[in-house]
Amino acid sequence: MAAKYWWQCIACGDRPAWLDVCESKSVAAFIWDELAPSAWDQGLLRRTCSCCRRRAVYITYRLQRGDPERVSVRHMVGLSLEDEYLPMVWETFRHATPRTRWIDFKYQRGRSPWGLTKRLVLQRTHLSRVLRAYEKATGRPLVPRA
Repeated sequence: MAAKYWWQCIACGDRPAWLDVCESKSVAAFIWDELAPSAWDQGLLRRTCSCCRRRAVYITYRLQRGDPERVSVRHMVGLSLEDEYLPMVWETFRHATPRTRWIDFKYQRGRSPWGLTKRLVLQRTHLSRVLRAYEKATGRPLVPRA
């Protein structure tokens, strides 16, 4: 079963309807139609809450079905490869410990959300490329330089 994603304000807890926040009907469509074509503009991942007027609305989900802990996406970067294969790195944080950053590797094929809940397997060169793309999009390396 695919994970359920929603937009949520981490300041006030408001959960605006998906289409009130962006132009896409789902997280997979958002990635495919808005985020990837924008060259992974990280500003698209943090929206303003209509309730409290803070830029604190993030894509949110649960890591596992039944898990009470919510996780939000701080950064999302990917590579467009052959056959509409889109491996991604998501930097996330748990609402209970927002300063601790977690890395989640995901993928999707085209607009399908199926791969968002599956294990990501990459060629070594693609892993290097996605890590460099993350650094370019966020200005921060995931792997410290030696």
